[in-house]
Amino acid sequence: MRAGRSARGPLFGLLVVVILVLSVFPVLYAFFTALTPARELFVLPPKILPRHWTLDPYGAVFQHREYLRYFLNSLVIAGGTTALCLILASLAGYGFSRFWIPAKRVVLAAILLLEMFPGVILLTPYYRLSQDLHIYDTYIVLVLIDSGLVLPISIWLLKNFFDTVPASMEESAMMDGSSRLQALVYVIAPLARPGLIAVAIMAFLTAWNEFMFALILTNSPTVSPLTYGLAELFGQYNVQRNIVMAITMLSVFPLLLIFIFLQRHLVRGIMGGSGK
Repeated sequence: MRAGRSARGPLFGLLVVVILVLSVFPVLYAFFTALTPARELFVLPPKILPRHWTLDPYGAVFQHREYLRYFLNSLVIAGGTTALCLILASLAGYGFSRFWIPAKRVVLAAILLLEMFPGVILLTPYYRLSQDLHIYDTYIVLVLIDSGLVLPISIWLLKNFFDTVPASMEESAMMDGSSRLQALVYVIAPLARPGLIAVAIMAFLTAWNEFMFALILTNSPTVSPLTYGLAELFGQYNVQRNIVMAITMLSVFPLLLIFIFLQRHLVRGIMGGSGK
């Protein structure tokens, strides 16, 4: 037994090291490539560390207003998606938690089933709908679609959180003169804060990283998000690799801040919503 355990220890350590290298290497490659001059990108043999360090790729990003516009578009789309998901998921989760609904379990299962549909099969219907509703190439269409991608799991998560809050607390608030909506906002929501933060983070990350629908449903820099702008840098005969990596590193910065300051709430939200 001891020999088996002693043998598993080094193997487990080696597995952890391999996973760590595979996870960290792409980040380090992107970081150093963003600081490499264009003339050193294709030297043989290839080198990770640049011979001459430069900030020109970052300067090129800030000199082109289109790239800055892509950043702004991503912030608007991700922010709108987060707000809409919080409102709709809170109302839906509260309704499933507090009210009697015919075939509630069937409806909840159907909502979760929507999470299993591959997004690519929805491209054509969404494109036709956006054209018919005259919202093609607007913030609205991307906010609505990105919200739809996150809502199923968000409703389930918040429903489980609301189940853990005693109904007597909101009843007491309503006896004191609050409406049901006021009780939800001022009494129930603060107690379900970890779940709300987890939903907000999932919605923001989904909208920030989404590319497929943005590529099909937008066609102008005034609306397209950052992922669309990155794709434009990949030409048929030339790829501005250092600029691509510079934009990538800048795009990761908001996500890094989110995980630094809200990681604890995200873990509590996901684990807390796993059951009563």
